Amino acid sequence: MFFYSFLVGTERVFRMAIRNYEASYKKYFPDTYEKIGKDSTHDEVRQLYDEWAVKYDEQIDAAGVAFHKPLSDYMNSFAKESFPSIPKDQLKILDAGAGTGPIGIELDKLGYTCVHALDISEEMLNVARKKGVPYKRFICAALTEKRVCEVETGEFDVVIAAGALIMANVRPEAFVEIVRMVKKGGLVCFLLRYNEVDHYEPKMTELEKEGIWEKLGTKKIPYFNQEDLPSYGHGFVYKVLKK
Repeated sequence: MFFYSFLVGTERVFRMAIRNYEASYKKYFPDTYEKIGKDSTHDEVRQLYDEWAVKYDEQIDAAGVAFHKPLSDYMNSFAKESFPSIPKDQLKILDAGAGTGPIGIELDKLGYTCVHALDISEEMLNVARKKGVPYKRFICAALTEKRVCEVETGEFDVVIAAGALIMANVRPEAFVEIVRMVKKGGLVCFLLRYNEVDHYEPKMTELEKEGIWEKLGTKKIPYFNQEDLPSYGHGFVYKVLKK
């Protein structure tokens, strides 16, 4: 009886936390929250981010988004081990879901200067251009299971995806296309929201069982600094084993 009561109480607390986070998301992102969901079309997602672009940096700053630097540092720690003989400025990296360029800025600080940007929204990429984020190339395309024609198979040493992997934006099937973009022995680094790991994990496990990639590491990554938003997400690094 005690254990059952404990489970019920835990579930209530969890549901209350989710509700509280939803209210906070609406507070910090009033123009976008609940405008798209897991059933939204790519055109709907593109339109939302095109319209959000002018306010995006201001709103993520107000919400205390905190994952760009720690995720970049996490990627850097594995890149140094995986490519010890390749200088940082020669590693070719794709910032998937680059948006206005915060990951590009952090990678540049770390010495990675061959970084390319991919995003579904041209307006987001335009903001990155205006800010002078030093991307080598700007690719406007949706990240899905379909091939991005502008990216060759095995073109990149590393793909990093910070805020892109949200069910409303990018489905788990996109991992197959992400792997295609990375050369054998290359890395895939990404961040998942604390409450969305279960949506992506079956595909992650499937690819590992098939010998497509292997997990090198996972850790909690700071997500928001505001007390009324989730404090952490889950960072992952995988090594691509075969094409």
